[in-house]
Parts: sequence; structure tokens; C-alpha cells
Amino acid sequence: MRGRFTCGLAVSVMSVLAACSTGGDDSGGAAPTPTATSARPKASAPPVRDGADTDAATRAAAEEWLRSQPDEQGKDAPDERGFVEVRTERGISSFVWQTRDDRFCAADVAGFSVVTCLPHPIPLSKGPDITELGYVPDPGWTVLLAADHQEVTSATCAGEPVEVRRVETLHEGERIVYAVHFTERRLGSMTLGLRRGTAPATARVDVNGVISQGPRCG
Repeated sequence: MRGRFTCGLAVSVMSVLAACSTGGDDSGGAAPTPTATSARPKASAPPVRDGADTDAATRAAAEEWLRSQPDEQGKDAPDERGFVEVRTERGISSFVWQTRDDRFCAADVAGFSVVTCLPHPIPLSKGPDITELGYVPDPGWTVLLAADHQEVTSATCAGEPVEVRRVETLHEGERIVYAVHFTERRLGSMTLGLRRGTAPATARVDVNGVISQGPRCG
């Protein structure tokens, strides 16, 4: 497993974006996934889903606000795919998009709205890789990540399944952006189930970013 490295973070009150490559997997020599002490059987991992649960009125108002922002009409404007919804819940919508120069952006749109974009594109890896793109703090806590040359099939935190959704497919299908959603902020790292062609693999990915609070995943 290639070592992790420290990277720069763009931090705001509502949204955090990070361009940190976790770069590898835990297949072979991985630490065992923490198991619950309770004797009850573990829940099976839910299937990875496509898209978001949409509240049409909230989403439309949020997208209209995004389109009204100067940068979202200029250098940070989305490419032809437009704004891609991650989640809409309790009057809050979150979006991601690629700019015309292939930079990654994310936004929380609510009473207090923040847009954050990475300063540079993230090149497609030559081999299987996981890149942490950032975090959407409301509603709940959502980890955004990109999987290059592989698919995410599941996510677990302390042995319990976590909701995973495909958000966007890029680079002619070689990169898939996923949103892993928690109902609250968490500490530590989660375990991803991966599929590389027909071969299974796993990887560990941080869940807390720069905000250290909440129950520990492992």
C-alpha cells in the first residue's frame, strides 16, 4: 500500500475540500476491520445507489442561487454536465461539478451557503487509486471520493454498513465519484469494498477531514 501524504486543505465554515490521495488498498497485510462487541448479527451492506434523493423545489432554488454567483458564471462555472446533486435534505442541497478546466468544486446551499473549488485538476491515476475530494458537512456528514480504474461496492464504519452513492462518472468511465453518507460526523477511517475488473479489494479512507469529532469508525 502506497503511503499517504499530507496535503493542503481549503477550509470554510460549512464546507471543506481536500485533494488527498489515499493511494492504494488494504488487500494483503491489512489490519482487521473492527468488529462490534454485541452478539447481534451485522447488517448486510446496502447496494451502491445512483443519484440523490431529490426535493425538487429545494434543489431548484439551490441551483438557481448557484447560477447567480459571479464565479459560477466565470472561472468556476461547470462544464457541459452542469451541477450534479449529491443530496437534498432538510432544506439543504449539496452539489459537485467539474469546471471547464477539470477542477473539482462542491457547494452547500442553504440559509448560509458556501462554494469551494480546488485550485488545480486532479490527474487520472495510471492504476487503481482512491482520492479523497472533500467533505459536505450538512445534512449529516458526507465524504466525497473518486475511484480511478475501480468501483466502490460497499463502505463500513466499525463493521457497520454506510450508505454509498455514485455521483458522477468521468474520464470515459475510468473515474467514478462517490458520496459516502453518515448521519453524523465521525472520527477515524472507514473500509471500502472495491471491485477491480473481477477482483475484489479493500481500502481505508479517512472520514473526518480536519474536523475531529464524533464516534470513531476505526
